Amino acid sequence: MAPGKFIANPGRMRQGGEMMEELPARVKRISENFISDMQSYYPWPGIDDDFALETRPKYDANNQACLDLLTAIGGAFTGLRHAVLSNSRHIEGVSSDARDEIDRQMSSLDTPDDSSQGGRH
Repeated sequence: MAPGKFIANPGRMRQGGEMMEELPARVKRISENFISDMQSYYPWPGIDDDFALETRPKYDANNQACLDLLTAIGGAFTGLRHAVLSNSRHIEGVSSDARDEIDRQMSSLDTPDDSSQGGRH
């Protein structure tokens, strides 16, 4: 590829964006499973004894940090998917506009015109 020249395959970009559709839902399921599993382990360090009072805040903070990370990842996947699909639509639009302009120029060359206007003679 020459410097300054960019090549894109909008069809493949659109396909990639469509394939990304499931990623946020997967992250949501992971979060739901984590919350469900977390409930199973919640009583392990105790509830109100000295050990629980010492460990529970860090345990809760770690769990919240995990959930926050999963939320951020889900949001990033959603944003990435929207960006890829938007980019694909933009590239397809530019490509379509260019083809339309080429067709318009070609048809103006195909019509007999005054030779002073250029075109085929």
